[in-house]
Amino acid sequence: MSKLSLAIIGSGIIAGAHLAAAEASDRLTIRAVVDPVAERRDDLAKRAGAKPFASLDELLADAAVRATVDAVVICTPPFVREALVASALQAGLPVLVEKPLANSVDHAQVLVDLAARHATTPTAVAFCHRFTPAVQVMKKMIAAGEIGALVRFENTFACWHPTMREHWMSDPDLSGGGSLVDTGCHGLDIFHYLVGPSRADAAVISHQWPGRGDSNATLLIHHGNAAGGSPVAGVLASGWAEPARFIVTVVGTDGLLEYDFDKPEELLWSHSTKPAQTLEVQTHEVRFQHQLEAFADLVNDPSKPTALATFEDGLAVSLTLQSANEQMVGAKSTR
Repeated sequence: MSKLSLAIIGSGIIAGAHLAAAEASDRLTIRAVVDPVAERRDDLAKRAGAKPFASLDELLADAAVRATVDAVVICTPPFVREALVASALQAGLPVLVEKPLANSVDHAQVLVDLAARHATTPTAVAFCHRFTPAVQVMKKMIAAGEIGALVRFENTFACWHPTMREHWMSDPDLSGGGSLVDTGCHGLDIFHYLVGPSRADAAVISHQWPGRGDSNATLLIHHGNAAGGSPVAGVLASGWAEPARFIVTVVGTDGLLEYDFDKPEELLWSHSTKPAQTLEVQTHEVRFQHQLEAFADLVNDPSKPTALATFEDGLAVSLTLQSANEQMVGAKSTR
C-alpha cells in the first residue's frame, strides 16, 4: 500500500503531534507545511523534510507539490478554518480538521454544509481520544454488556496551566470559550462516541482570569429519555487552574471501567460483585498515529466504517457547548 502524503496547515504545537504521528507510521508522509509565520513553518517543514508555503493557495498553485499531496490536516485555530476547508475541498483534497471543529455553532454548521456539498471528498474531525486504546476497549466492553446497563460517564481533563491566560484559546472571540471548549470538548466527544448524543442540563463555570474564557468548568449532561429507558448521565470537568487529572470512567450496573492517563497501560475494571482487575492496554501515546492511519483508511476507501469523528459529530459537540452556556450557573466573565 502506498503512503498517504499529507500537507499540514498550521505549525503550532498540535501540528508537531501530527508530524510525530506520521513519522511513527510507515503509511504516512508529510509533503508540505503551510503557515503565514515564516519561522514556524520553516522549522516544521525542515523537521518533516517537506516544502514550506505561506498559504494554501500558494501550495495549490505549485503544480509539482500539489501533485504529491493526497490530503490535508488543518491545525489552525478554528476561527480561520472556513476558507481553508473550502479551498481544500474545492481542490478535491480530503480534510482532517483539529478539534474543536469551530468556535461557534454557526461556524460549525457552515463547515458541515461545506462537507455536504463535497460529499465525495472525505472529511473528519481530529478528536484523538477516540483512538486512545483504553477508550476503544471501553467501547467494545460496553457494547458487549460486560459492565451491565450504562448509568454514568465521568471525565476530568484538567491541569495547572496558567500560561493559557494569555493564549488565544482563552480569548472567547477566537476560541469560543476557554477550558471547556479546549479540553472539555474532548470529554463531550468521548461521551458521544461511547454513549451517544448529549444534552446539557447544567454548567458551573469559573472565570479566574477576568476578560478571558472560563478557567474551570463542570458540566452535567445526559443521553436518552426516561420514557424510553433510563438516561445515562455525564459529569465533565475541565480546567487550566487546578491540579492535573486526566481520567475517563464509565459506570454500569455490573461494574465500572476507569482509565487514568497517568497510568497509560492500565485499564481498571471494577466489578460490582467480584474482585477488581487491571487490564493491560496500549499507551494513549499512540492515539495520534492511529488517528492518522484511520484517516488514511478513510481516504483510500470512504465506504468503510471508521471511528473518526465526522463534521456532524463536531457540530454536535458545539451544540452541547452552546446548551451548556445557556444552562450556566454563575456569572459570565466581563469583557
